[in-house]
Amino acid sequence: MRLDVPRALHRGRHRSDEDWFASGVALLDLLSRSFGLPDLSSASLLDVGCGTKFTKVILEAGVPIRRYVGVDVSAEVIEFLAANVDDPRFAFCHLDAHNDLYNPTGQPLDSFKRLPVGDEQFDIISLFSVFTHLAPHDYRAMLELLRPHVAESGGLLFSLFVDQGIDPAQREAFNRELKRRREAGDLEVIRAIEAHAGGEFEVPDFVDRIPDRPLLEAVYSERYARELIEGTGWEVVALHPPQLPIVQHHFVCRPV
Repeated sequence: MRLDVPRALHRGRHRSDEDWFASGVALLDLLSRSFGLPDLSSASLLDVGCGTKFTKVILEAGVPIRRYVGVDVSAEVIEFLAANVDDPRFAFCHLDAHNDLYNPTGQPLDSFKRLPVGDEQFDIISLFSVFTHLAPHDYRAMLELLRPHVAESGGLLFSLFVDQGIDPAQREAFNRELKRRREAGDLEVIRAIEAHAGGEFEVPDFVDRIPDRPLLEAVYSERYARELIEGTGWEVVALHPPQLPIVQHHFVCRPV
């Protein structure tokens, strides 16, 4: 089946439609490998913040999958998919939750107790480039909202921007040099270094990296990103560094 997605419903910073499509193929493969599966033929996938890419790739590239449910805060995305996909393996649901980028008039995320998918539980829940647009209170709210929808043997994968700072050896060398310059009285140099590096390379818990475009790039320290997961019904299996086709870290979690 061919799915002609309007250009306005593409997401991501891809140089071409071909790159956009190829990234979907690679991400679905990443999902399989992350949970030790040869493919998704036996898996049910709940894709939150689904956009249109995975649906197009599964249909046009013949990616095997048992069940796919896409959830998105964009009513336009869900309306398009529901109107143009009649494959019985697929279902699409609108979540009218607030998001500064995609649904600024929506309801607060923490006002929802469950996703609009009924009582179905899934083998895999994925969120690509969703936590990259969430403030800390919504980070926890999203994890709590997802928890009832995973099978006990299932798992969660979500990507986010993580600032891990510099490695300890570099940090130690930097702090030694900063101390030396303070003792030498190089005040102008010290001010410039501290303004650029944030004092002694203390990584802030959370930074909204582009203030003129709120939550376009939400960045978390690793410590804080892990802390926010605690008590939400998930435990971390692994945190993986950026690897193409995504330029973000990604957590793999399981339910507890």
